[in-house]
Amino acid sequence: MRNAPSVVFPVGRCAFYAGLLCALAGLGLLVLLLWWWPWLGAAADAPWLTRVAGWLGGLLWLGWAGFAWRSWLNAPVGWLQWDALGAPFSGQTRAGVWHWHRDALADGAPLQQVERVLDLQSRMLLRVRNPDGAHRWLWVECDSDPTRWNDLRRALVRLA
Repeated sequence: MRNAPSVVFPVGRCAFYAGLLCALAGLGLLVLLLWWWPWLGAAADAPWLTRVAGWLGGLLWLGWAGFAWRSWLNAPVGWLQWDALGAPFSGQTRAGVWHWHRDALADGAPLQQVERVLDLQSRMLLRVRNPDGAHRWLWVECDSDPTRWNDLRRALVRLA
């Protein structure tokens, strides 16, 4: 295939990413509770270093859980567009250009690069790079638009 077809694909908060964060939070809490289990009945008898480490571990877990929740809430929401006929950036030999669309950006912002970081067949983690060099992480899922999923995959594989 010389070029992938043009496609517009919705990007939103990924249920897989939320499940992954919840699983990691649950695992961290389980480890913390298992570590504290011998001291739960007699916390006053626990060595002071164990009590301090337990409190610090709990605060660290709460901080991580808050960061994970905020990360999921602030996940980019919009549309990723591959324009097969668009003029590429300078230095690129293949035709086509990626755009990122949000409600605030009616025309869309051009992207310099979109690369697959993790491909799980029905969902992918992408790193998109703006022309100014800043990058952002996007989770895309087949469930968002199953009819256009293969077109998106072809557009991403075309870049490899």
